[in-house]
Amino acid sequence: MTQHAIEIVTFKLTEGTDEATFLKASEIVTKFAKSCDGFVKRQLSKADDGSWMDYVEWATLEDAKAAAAKFEQQSELGPFMAYLDGSSINLKHNALMLNAS
Repeated sequence: MTQHAIEIVTFKLTEGTDEATFLKASEIVTKFAKSCDGFVKRQLSKADDGSWMDYVEWATLEDAKAAAAKFEQQSELGPFMAYLDGSSINLKHNALMLNAS
């Protein structure tokens, strides 16, 4: 069985960004992710300190890395990226070791 990969992106929003506007803008990211090979699911959460976590599950690590590389080339994602504080962005890819529901 192939091991799924988890992409975790943590970030903060730029000062003054309206959350509802940001969440609406994030729909383009979901559409993009769904168009990529190996997409499983995406979840977006916010912590008490105002930081956000974008959690995307991919069928393989290769799929995750390919989507991340393709993401950087998508000009239509610019409006979404404008809401993120660039200095706060941190991206990691992890191997899914346990999945319990």
